[in-house]
Amino acid sequence: MANSKHAIPSANELRKRHEAIYVEIFTLALSVLAKIPCDTRHENIISERLCIPLNDVCFELSKTRNYEIATPIWESPIQPIDYSELKEGKPGKRPDFTCKRVNPFANSSFEHEFHFHVECKRLGTPSSPTWRLNEQYVINGIMRFDSVEHRYGELACSGLMVGYIIDMSADDILTEVKMFLNENSVDRAKLEPQSTESHIQKYIQRLNRKFVKPLDFKLTHLWVDIHKLSENSNLLRARGRWFNQ
Repeated sequence: MANSKHAIPSANELRKRHEAIYVEIFTLALSVLAKIPCDTRHENIISERLCIPLNDVCFELSKTRNYEIATPIWESPIQPIDYSELKEGKPGKRPDFTCKRVNPFANSSFEHEFHFHVECKRLGTPSSPTWRLNEQYVINGIMRFDSVEHRYGELACSGLMVGYIIDMSADDILTEVKMFLNENSVDRAKLEPQSTESHIQKYIQRLNRKFVKPLDFKLTHLWVDIHKLSENSNLLRARGRWFNQ
């Protein structure tokens, strides 16, 4: 008689669990980030600061849930898993964060690890006459999840966009992001509001990808409002002091 007591989960089920835990982790870490004065001049400065609450959250969840949760890796190149992907020693593109999980039930090396990619961008008014932040969120953020060059979310069914709101309201930003999505012909581009927590806006977007498989792709968006505290960051930096909470 077959033993159904310990059914082996499908790869798709494991990927969904992987997505759920890291969306939760980023939501918790971004809630902490929203309370910390931060220099918002460049997204890498903000993402580097996000590494600390991400590590703290993963540590705490690993203890309370009694299983190992790896901290997201910042700025890690996408590694080749097939000889056709080799680039003569040139490193692959780097999502802002990569969240890995080993699949103990893999039947091939292609399924050995699950990668959940996270791309981060600032949101708000243009930082210069030629650099529109909300447009960059689309063309150098969302569109990288369907780019032959970047391959974010390849072999995955989902990914995550993080938006750092440095000014403007979330509603006004959403209007502009939708406009730039339409201008760049991103199919099935509607961002569906999911929830609004303190400082955090969550949206879900269903992409019908053309260049990166799987074609049916779920992209979660988490937007964190950090502009209220960022106003004090220059003063804090001048004094050489940062407050952690």
